[in-house]
Amino acid sequence: MAAKRTGKPSTARKRKPKVFCYTQDLTEALGVTRRTLYKYVQCRLLPAPILVSNGKTGVRARWTMAAMEHADFIVEQRAIGYTLGEITAMVAARWGTGDKVPFPEPGPQSWVTPNGNSSQGR
Repeated sequence: MAAKRTGKPSTARKRKPKVFCYTQDLTEALGVTRRTLYKYVQCRLLPAPILVSNGKTGVRARWTMAAMEHADFIVEQRAIGYTLGEITAMVAARWGTGDKVPFPEPGPQSWVTPNGNSSQGR
């Protein structure tokens, strides 16, 4: 029979607050596929993830918890009936655009010829 412990009562360890989430967390929160999630990044609905590699299991996308807040907001607004374009404007007004993917710079168009060669602006 084991001896009873006496003394100070044990205290539970404090959990660290989450500072990031993964792609699976966001896809479950939004109810969309991973491909749709990255489309939302391109449409500037979500902030871009941080790509992290531990050198063994490949590259994983870490998202800030702000992305989870964005996801909750998107779900709420879609339930109300807003379109993604309208939600994009609301997200920009609420959180700004500093953490979003920048729009590509307008420049010379690249043309691909039938034989696969590319040439800059004709």
